[in-house]
Formats: sequence, C-alpha cells, structure tokens
Amino acid sequence: MNRERISLLLWCLVCLIVFCTFLPAVMLERNSRVGEHREPYAALVGQWEIGFGPERPEDTVWKPFNADTRLMLKGYKGTVWLQRTLPELNWRNPYLFLARFTHFEVMLNQDSIYRFHKDNASDHINGTKLIHPVQINPQDAGKQLLIRTEWEGDALFGNDWVLAGEPDQILYALIRSELTFVIYGTLSVAAGFVGLAMFIRRKVTLYGWFALFNLSMGLSFLFSCRLMQWFIDMEHGYYWNELLTPLAIWGCIGFYTSALNAGRRPLILIVHAMMGVYGLASVAAAITLPRLYMEYRIYGNATAAVAGFIIVAYALTHYKLWAPQAANGDRAAVGRQEQLWLMRGNSTFTLCATSSLVLYTMPGLLTEWLSSQTYWYRISEGLLPNALFLFIICMSMVIVSRVRRVHQEAERSAAELLVKNKELEQFHRNLEQLVHTRTGELEQANRNLALTLREKAETLAEKSVLEERNRIAYEMHDVVGHTLTAAIVQIEATKTLAERNGGLPMEKMDLLSELVRKGLNDIRQAVRIMKADDDHPPMSLESSLRELIQYTEDTMDIRIETDISLPPAPALGALTERVLYHALQEGLTNSIRHGKCACVRFSIRTAADTLHFQLISDGEPFGSAVPGFGLTAMMERVELLGGEVYIRSSADADGTPMGCELSIRLPLH
Repeated sequence: MNRERISLLLWCLVCLIVFCTFLPAVMLERNSRVGEHREPYAALVGQWEIGFGPERPEDTVWKPFNADTRLMLKGYKGTVWLQRTLPELNWRNPYLFLARFTHFEVMLNQDSIYRFHKDNASDHINGTKLIHPVQINPQDAGKQLLIRTEWEGDALFGNDWVLAGEPDQILYALIRSELTFVIYGTLSVAAGFVGLAMFIRRKVTLYGWFALFNLSMGLSFLFSCRLMQWFIDMEHGYYWNELLTPLAIWGCIGFYTSALNAGRRPLILIVHAMMGVYGLASVAAAITLPRLYMEYRIYGNATAAVAGFIIVAYALTHYKLWAPQAANGDRAAVGRQEQLWLMRGNSTFTLCATSSLVLYTMPGLLTEWLSSQTYWYRISEGLLPNALFLFIICMSMVIVSRVRRVHQEAERSAAELLVKNKELEQFHRNLEQLVHTRTGELEQANRNLALTLREKAETLAEKSVLEERNRIAYEMHDVVGHTLTAAIVQIEATKTLAERNGGLPMEKMDLLSELVRKGLNDIRQAVRIMKADDDHPPMSLESSLRELIQYTEDTMDIRIETDISLPPAPALGALTERVLYHALQEGLTNSIRHGKCACVRFSIRTAADTLHFQLISDGEPFGSAVPGFGLTAMMERVELLGGEVYIRSSADADGTPMGCELSIRLPLH
C-alpha cells in the first residue's frame, strides 16, 4: 500500500472523528452550574392548537398542532394563529423566547404583551434567526397564550420556536448548540487574517483568494449564530449576513483556479465571472427587492455553490493539463501533495454541503431526529460547520505546502548565494593578492625605470658634455685652424719677401699680427661658445658664407668663384646652417693647407627637397688620402642631419686628376 492510500485512509479517519464525535460540543456535555437548584428551561411543544385566517378562529375551528398540521404550513402564505395554556412557571424571572416568526403578536388572555414587525416597518430583516424574549410573571401560569403571525410559506423546523425559562439558561443552551459554529468561524476568520497579511506582504493572488474565502465564510458562520444577539444588535445583521455566502463561493473558485493555474482558461473565466455577477445581483436584490431576495436566496446560493464545485471538480480532473510542469524531485512531490489536498477539500465539502442541503429540505425528518434520534441529529447539524473546518484544513495545507516550497526555494537560493559569496570572497582574496603582487611588480618596475631614467639622464648628460666638448673642439679646430693657416701663409710670404728684398715688409708683419690676434679671439669665442652674445646678433647663412669667402680671399691670396642660391629664411635650421658654414670653412682650409690650390669654385643651391653643396679646388689631387680630424667631424655632423658627403679628386679639362671635390647633400625636410 503506497503512501497516498495511507494518507487517504488517515484523512477519512480524521473526518469520521470530526463528524461523529462533534468535539466542540463534548466540552459542554458535562453538568454545569447553570441548571443547578432550579427548573430547567422548557420547550413548549405539545398542547398547541392552530388556526388559519385573518380573523381569530372560533373555538370549534381550532385544530391540534401535530405532524399533519405542521406540514400544512409549508407553502401557506397568510395569517396563522397558535394557542395553548401556559404551564407552571417555576422560575424567579421567567421569560418566553419566541423564534422563527417574522411578523407576529403575542397575547395573554386577549391582552397584547409583545409585537414584532407587525406593521412592516422594515423589510431588511431575517426574522427566522431572531429570538424574541418576552418577560412574563410566575402568576401568568394557566393563562391562554395566543400567537398571531403572518406566514411566508416556509416549513416550520424544530421544536424551539417557543421556549420558557430564564435568559442565562437559553444563552447556555445556545452556546452548547452553536459552539461548533463559533469555534470554526473564529478559526476561519483567524486563517483569513493570516492569509490577508501574507497577501499584503507577498502580493500572491492565491493568498488573497484564501483570505477572501476564509473571512467571508468565517464571518458568515459567526453572524448566523443566534447567540450573537445576546451581545450585539442583530435585527438587520442576520439579513445582510446572507450576502457573505456568494462572496465565499466566488473566493473558493478563485482559490482553486489560482492554485491549479487555471484562471485564464475560457470556461473557468466565464464561470468565475458569472459568480461575481451573481454576487452583485444578490446585493442589488437585497437592497431593492428584500422579499424576493429572502424567498429565493437559498435556492440561488445552492445553485451557485453546486456550479462552483462542479467547475472546481472539472479543474481538478484537468490539473495535469493546466498545472505548470514541475521539475523532478521535491518540487514534483510538493505539487502532487497540493493536488491531493485540493481534491480532498473539494470532495469533502461538496459531499457534506450537498448532504446538509438535502436534509434541510426534509424538516420533518430532522424534527423527528431531534425528538427521538438525537445522535443522528447532532451529526446532521454539524455537517456544514465540520465540512467547513475540514475544508479550511485542506486549503491551509495547500498554503502551507506553497509556503514550504517558497521556503525551500529560498533556502536553496540562500545556499547558492552562500557558495557564490564564498567564491566571491575567494576571488576578492585572489584579487587582493594579485593586486599586491602587481603593485610590487609595478613598484619594482618603477624603481627600475627610475634607475634607468637616472642612468639615461647621466648618459645623456655625459653625451651632452662630450658633444659640447667635441663641438668646442671642432670650433677651435675649424675657426682657429683657418686663422692659423692664414697666418702660416703670411709668414711664408714674409719669409720669401725677406729673402728677396733683404728686409721685413711691415705691412705683412701687421697683417700677421692681426691674424694672430684674430686667432686668439677665435679661441676665446670657442671656449665661451655656450654664452649668448647679445651685442652681435646672428647673421644669415648667405651673409656668413660671403663674409668667410671674402675674408679668405683677403688673407690667403686665393681666388674663389661663388654661386650661392639659398631659400629665404627660415627654410634651413640653425644647426644645418652651422654645419654648412663649417663645411665651407674646413674645405677652404684643407684646399689651401694641403692642396696648395690657387683657385676654388664654390656653389650651394636647392633642388626639389634637397640642398646641394659643392666645393672644387685645383692644386694637388686628393687621391686616396685619409680624411683628417676636421673632415671626419664634418662628415659625422652631416650624417646626423640625414645627409651624404662625398670627397674625391677633381679633374681638369683633359681629365687629369687634380685638386679635391667636396660634395654634400642634405634633405630640406
């Protein structure tokens, strides 16, 4: 036998215990102090006579009130007369308690002592639920009790329509008989408030329908109890309480369709909407047509309940088609449990409610059970409240199952988040370690970079110093060497003239003196080359070249043919101009000192993006001579500027090698 069958058997056992032991009433079965030392209350059942008609019947027209005449009341509409003699009233403060009458008047020996709704002051009253206490005296025993009532065609049910006793006795009796309704109604209201709180917090539709059903059904049970009028005015409350039943039916269908995820099916939507329309129609009829509403309310509620539970049963049979596909494992098991609880609740409540409705259509049988078969009457009386109690249990189990599923999913999510959190913490630690490692590497790289930059700075400083030294050396070599070369030439000329003429020519000596002084000044200028000379602003390249050529021609007895064609400033940079100036100076110096030339042709011009420098001298051919310090330094400077230097022997008209040709090509950009 599987678990589902065992669960079903246990559920049937619980239902039997609830229905057959009527637990709430058992708590009040023992003797109480209410009935001690005094006469118990009495139901005035026998010795009644009945008559029909608007006028009081004659003595010969009265009929004994028995089972046959009781049946005559069903369907009869008109005035009914009831009379009997009051028995002994052995109570200190006796009362008559009349129930199940809507329009009536009570008389003792032709004297009116109580009347209710006799003038139709209000139609919004359910008189069958009201208990009317009428105070009498012990001395009224033996008087003729006469009741005149306007009958509406209902069957007279039970034997409690006229009771005699004291108020506390009747209250205790009502508590005993209606305790089941009070306890189950209170539990239902409590469950409804719990569902309402869950709906407000979670915004889940299922919780809202659960709250609506439990609140409406619980309040309907509580306010249908006759003992409530002992504490609050229920003259109109019993009438309006009937409107809670359609609301409970509507909420029940909404709960089932929401639990089964079938709320969007066309048939379900139509039936559910019809239940809502029926509820609104009931409210309208209760306000505008109270008599029609009171006459047909039971049939309307019964029809709505039957239609509702039929559509719920239809939804349950199609649960597999409409329920969302549950995953394997726990979720599938939980979904199956919810389905079982829904089926149990629907079948239990439907069976019990149907049985209760059938029994209430047979008032004679119930009256007989009340008189002779008390046990079966108690079971039939408790069918509806016990069914509600069991139905609420089933609905609550669905809610518990749904909450448990949410809790399990929350725990699963929390476990996943915990794992993710641990992974995140590990990632954070790894990241911190990686950042620490990378920071150390960056710090080490920064230190290395700083050391490299410092070394590079020192190297650049040393290189700058060396370059500056070389430049000063080049300046001293080029400028001073050129000047000294001129001085040597003049000394040689002076020696030749002195040997020829026998004396020193003074003009040559003066020129020699001037050349030596100029050489000294050139040395000083080369040493202080880094210091700016604001008194002598720089000359243009063409002017500097022409001045150098003129100076050379004046001091060295050499003829220079010049062709200078340069772009306007500042097409060339200062460094390029300095290199070209010293290249001409070095070429002239070497041509005079080593080549013993007498004539030099010099040209400088630009073609496209290239500058062409050419210096051709006569004299001794250059041949395979190795460039000295001056030419080597000049070649290095040109190569730094991206240019090219060519040094070779030139040739005369016959092609015979002679002199030297110095060619330089420099890019302009």
